Amino acid sequence: MKIAKLCYDPSFCNTYVLGEEGEPALIIDPGYNHNGALNRYITKHHGGKILAIALTHGHFDHFAGMAEMEDLSSFPTFLSEEDYPCLTDAKKNASFDLSEPFFLKEDINPYFIEDEDEIKIGPYLFRVLHTPFHTKGSCCFYFEDEGILFTGDALFRLGVGRDDLPHAEPRSKQKSLAKIFALPKETKIYPGHGPSSSLAAEAPYLRNYLLI
Repeated sequence: MKIAKLCYDPSFCNTYVLGEEGEPALIIDPGYNHNGALNRYITKHHGGKILAIALTHGHFDHFAGMAEMEDLSSFPTFLSEEDYPCLTDAKKNASFDLSEPFFLKEDINPYFIEDEDEIKIGPYLFRVLHTPFHTKGSCCFYFEDEGILFTGDALFRLGVGRDDLPHAEPRSKQKSLAKIFALPKETKIYPGHGPSSSLAAEAPYLRNYLLI
């Protein structure tokens, strides 16, 4: 499975584009689209065709790039129902303290996902892990056949996400991280910020959370 990571500015999240050359793309967390960079990539490598968007959570830096995309209602956007209000609520999407709070004004075609849902779209099959704490609706996407987990802002290399912003659920942090680390240790993680890693590499740094 080809995975491209687009992020050239630390103020944006890692935007992942899945798909072979010329085939429709599955986009995870389209936060980065500065000056149309994501649009150009999709046009060049995928003929402008998009299968779907999947949002790990509703913070503005993970969906801001959608504001520069067209025809958002022509394909599904997978996200949790708990985080759907974030798209139009600056306090919930953590843009409330910006000089210009961010709202998504374009209509989308939402497809609400829940814990343990199996999503099959095009050539892709992934399982949803509801991992609330960074936001109430935070989810990870597990591609079991490939041994890959997109963790959003739940888990990074050498760290975990914040739980002190509006719309967070800090009491669920330990349970959510335990759910992630119940996956095979060799699982490779693709986080919302920073470099990729693996569960095996990260487990030693999280003993206080995992009680191991």
